[in-house]
Amino acid sequence: MRHFRGAAMHALPWILLPFVSGCEEWESSARAELSVQSATDSTVRALAAALLPEVETLSGLPARRPVSVAVRTRDELESFLTAQLAEQLPPAKLAAVKSSYARLGLVPEELALEELLRSLLLEQVVGYYDPARDTLYVMEGLDSALVRPVLAHELVHALQDQYADLDSLMLSNADSNDRATAVQSALEGHATLVMLEWQLGRLTGGTMALESLPSLSSLPEDALLEAAGLEMPALNSAPRVIRESLLFPYVGGMEFVRARWRANDGARFAPLGEEMPVSTEQVLHPDRAMGGAVRDEPVNLVFTTSPPDGRREVHSDGLGELELRIWLREHLGDPSRAAMAAAGWDGDRYRLTRGEGGELLTWVTAWDSALDADQFAAAARDLSLTRYETGAGRVLEVHRESISGVPVVVILDRPIEFDPSRISASVAVRPVSGR
Repeated sequence: MRHFRGAAMHALPWILLPFVSGCEEWESSARAELSVQSATDSTVRALAAALLPEVETLSGLPARRPVSVAVRTRDELESFLTAQLAEQLPPAKLAAVKSSYARLGLVPEELALEELLRSLLLEQVVGYYDPARDTLYVMEGLDSALVRPVLAHELVHALQDQYADLDSLMLSNADSNDRATAVQSALEGHATLVMLEWQLGRLTGGTMALESLPSLSSLPEDALLEAAGLEMPALNSAPRVIRESLLFPYVGGMEFVRARWRANDGARFAPLGEEMPVSTEQVLHPDRAMGGAVRDEPVNLVFTTSPPDGRREVHSDGLGELELRIWLREHLGDPSRAAMAAAGWDGDRYRLTRGEGGELLTWVTAWDSALDADQFAAAARDLSLTRYETGAGRVLEVHRESISGVPVVVILDRPIEFDPSRISASVAVRPVSGR
């Protein structure tokens, strides 16, 4: 589910730090600083100036120019984020995205998506970096004990923006859900890792290289989501695909950056340029993001024919390995099988159309090998047996095929009375375009 570059989820330090460090003193240490003065322009600038040298070292990004820092009222922060939501997902597009995810069975059809997304964005609003204005903003009046981790995170984004134009980077990937998630995961994972290392260093009085610690993926399933729910009720009440896709750039992205640093003997480099992942597959499997012949680039799947006569396209995009895994888990209820069946993903594209008889979803997934395609097809067929109850008037069909030598699985979610012979699922396979 598409998400948004705006306020970072700053509840995450409070959620992740106990898991990563096991440091029981964190809560009492944070409370002990609640008497520190609240944020104003002058205090925030002073704190940012003091933090910047350490953030430069931890991030591997020496500053090329000064970082502009300012405070905003909560109303100003909320107005900005609401405007960002409306700009990135205008009503027509938001409705199309919701219809697609509802047809996939990932969100309820009656979900008030715009209201939920606004609640999620505003639930933990404390600050953000605005690349359009090259300025880092923190909420006015926030206790400076809480300002520091916000600054540590957002200063990383400010430094990233000095090496790669974040506005252009996000805009160039805006029409690809999976690629946008991968880009955001690199950016947010990098910033989250630096922030947590800074916090741990402050608690221990030394330096703490997190790339050497165990992976957060070893935590019990949903542990982070359950912890997040204690701090963020809107997130806790959201459908799984929204909860996980919002948390993934921070947690999954941090694991990606940690793995890439480990693979380079601890060398600290930013996940920008050639190090930028192009798919959530590469974020989930960092070894597949390495250069040369090892790098696993997905294929582009492009519909080459118009929708069947009398039908109009509502929305077209792809899920990527992350959301494909969520789709399988949501319907099969088996996280291990879902991860295994999604692991050979090599690209996907769906198209939702409307016309006589209702909605039609045509979804093509490409796979690394015939065995991977067969494994996914078997999981999808099991899923199809329970997707629609008898009398629902719909059927989910799973077809194992090949396009230009690439093993694919075609899924049709159609009204029972719709003649599948009218469906032209002509799709071209092309190499992934550009970096």
